[in-house]
Amino acid sequence: MTSDFEEDRNSNARSAKKSRKSSGCEDGSTETDSDQSYEDTSEENLLDAAEAALEDEQPLIEHGFDLSTHGGGSLENVPGFDLTGPMIDGIGTTEESALPVDWDAMRDAAHVHYGGEIGAESICGPDDRVQINTVTAPPWRMIAKLLITAGDGGQYVGTGWFISPRTVMTAGHCVFSNRSGGWAKSIQVIPGMNGRHRPFGTASSSTFRSVRGWTEKGDPEFDYGSIILPKSQPLGSTVGYFGFAALESDRLKNLLVNNAGYPADKGVGTQWYNAGRITNVRKNRIEYMIDTFGGNSGGPVWKYSRQDNARQVVGIHNYGGCDNKASRITRETHNIMARWKSEGM
Repeated sequence: MTSDFEEDRNSNARSAKKSRKSSGCEDGSTETDSDQSYEDTSEENLLDAAEAALEDEQPLIEHGFDLSTHGGGSLENVPGFDLTGPMIDGIGTTEESALPVDWDAMRDAAHVHYGGEIGAESICGPDDRVQINTVTAPPWRMIAKLLITAGDGGQYVGTGWFISPRTVMTAGHCVFSNRSGGWAKSIQVIPGMNGRHRPFGTASSSTFRSVRGWTEKGDPEFDYGSIILPKSQPLGSTVGYFGFAALESDRLKNLLVNNAGYPADKGVGTQWYNAGRITNVRKNRIEYMIDTFGGNSGGPVWKYSRQDNARQVVGIHNYGGCDNKASRITRETHNIMARWKSEGM
């Protein structure tokens, strides 16, 4: 089984092709940074790690950072009061930004990759999605609009979310699509985007991660990846980042979960929310009747504990069909994400 082998792509090292067969990573056909060190992710070591994790009955939980990013304290939710000013004063901007050229022509990355082969992200029953207007407050500002320049030069959109100051999780088809030229050329990450407003600025990257189950096999259950932002643009230090967890199947079934992202059928650069219960739990996938649309791909599916104000993502949303679906954060996925997180700390 090679579905969990890690792969990476760094377009800033086009001339640094290097064979890494001994480490379980892709060989010279992948453009990698020759100065980057990697853990041994051979099949034997990954399986050993997975078996060791299974011996532990406790869930694997990686904590997030969404409380102290605005100086501490919390604001009351008062109808009619605009939180935008207080939440970004001193750390962001209320100025408008120009929209990208040919914005209206940008298609969502999932539609381009999957076409009609598997279920499109779907509205399941009445459309009860709600627009997020308080995008400058956590957790909404930890979710980002993605503007993707694919390997073939196509321009697409998607959703991502921070797990560290410089690591953004997303769908695998946002960073790699064999129907769009392979690895993306570059991706702009815009946390808390709201129309023409980019309250926390924009970061651009050409360094991506994914797993072989996606890049080589195209298996939708492994349709996840990440974006590593430049060291000069640690936007997650300002907006915060999600925790994530690998939970047992019996804890996931019927769990109430949340989803938010940037669907392509709504207003320019607006974030929308929906929620519901997990309806099916599979080995590497979870399913739910949460309303989504193309452009939501890559968004977080998270549980929220109001008692301790903790949020942990349990799935990476990537395709649909009613039930809509996410790559489940298994113990193995958790460990891979933890390594990606450490790269962006």
